[in-house]
Amino acid sequence: MNGLKIGENEQNMSYGAIQNSEGSSNHSVFNSKAHLNETPLENPLVKKFTDFDRKPILMKISNYELSPDVISIAKEYEKQFQERNRFLWKFMGAVFQNTGATLSTVDDQYKNSTTDIKIVFTILCAIFDDVADVYNDKELILKLKNIILQPNDLSNEEGNEKIDLVKTLWKYVQDKMKKLPRYEEFIDILMYDLKQMLNGFDYSCLVKEHPFLSNMTETENYDCHNMMVFIFNGVDLMASPKFKKEDLPHMRTAFWHAQKMARIGNWLSTWKREIDEKDFGSGVFSYAFSKKIIEINEIDDLSKEKIISRIENSDLYAHFAKDWYKNHEKLSSLKRYIKSIDMDRYVKGLEDVIQYHLATDGLK
Repeated sequence: MNGLKIGENEQNMSYGAIQNSEGSSNHSVFNSKAHLNETPLENPLVKKFTDFDRKPILMKISNYELSPDVISIAKEYEKQFQERNRFLWKFMGAVFQNTGATLSTVDDQYKNSTTDIKIVFTILCAIFDDVADVYNDKELILKLKNIILQPNDLSNEEGNEKIDLVKTLWKYVQDKMKKLPRYEEFIDILMYDLKQMLNGFDYSCLVKEHPFLSNMTETENYDCHNMMVFIFNGVDLMASPKFKKEDLPHMRTAFWHAQKMARIGNWLSTWKREIDEKDFGSGVFSYAFSKKIIEINEIDDLSKEKIISRIENSDLYAHFAKDWYKNHEKLSSLKRYIKSIDMDRYVKGLEDVIQYHLATDGLK
């Protein structure tokens, strides 16, 4: 979960500017013959995201209007961090409002407020991500975590603007969630999921400090939580009066597969920028290291162009396409068990999410 580095004049990048800078609207990150020789890339479903028109998606993102609350919070974020532009927040809002990734059970009267909550959660996640990956400040990470986990331990931290910002954001999402009809039923579960997200950032810091630790098993299990699908859909459940709790075990399984599918889209659309940041903790690099596409001990000596060439001419894209498809099948298999949520819509939403990620390759 990473954002585009920006200058002051780029903070409200228009659709036209995006189009002019990116060239052709037909887009595929699966652009090497090495990617296309492997099954299930010939499967019609997977082909849906290997070559598509990105214009409608970029238009939806450009046209999405952040709420006054989110704009105010984004301005405060920009004063302290300046790592990402508002394109990422608009991207998230467009996903929540235009795809089935938002649960069908969310009452219409709460759709805008839950979208704002989820965007602010995204900004919180971005702050943790920046502190872990860009600043590599373990002491600050601990203090920021304690705002959520042990707020009474921060009485002596008044005046730290970054800590004050996270306190403000956390209070905002708490106050907004408390107005949702099923807050009390689901807050304990959401807090558990927040702890998983925070643990993911601990893992990111650990890999940053000990690169030889990187492996696909832990990356898939820890890093994926930073996509916050459990948290986002947990907020949806708080706003879902008609959701049946007997569906919850199967929905938790659905969230697991949805989170992995979304993470694959994020990995494939952000890894080139991460080379510049020396951030090699994503699944792309874990896979490249594990398959000896790149040796960990040579990564600092390779040019960006060399790293990109090795990865693009390997089986890495095919591997992640297969993994995405495998999780899609498992997600689809849950439809027959879940009665109160439109699972056809949810599965279609995750198909849309991969396109949103790949359409914005290099923009977030």
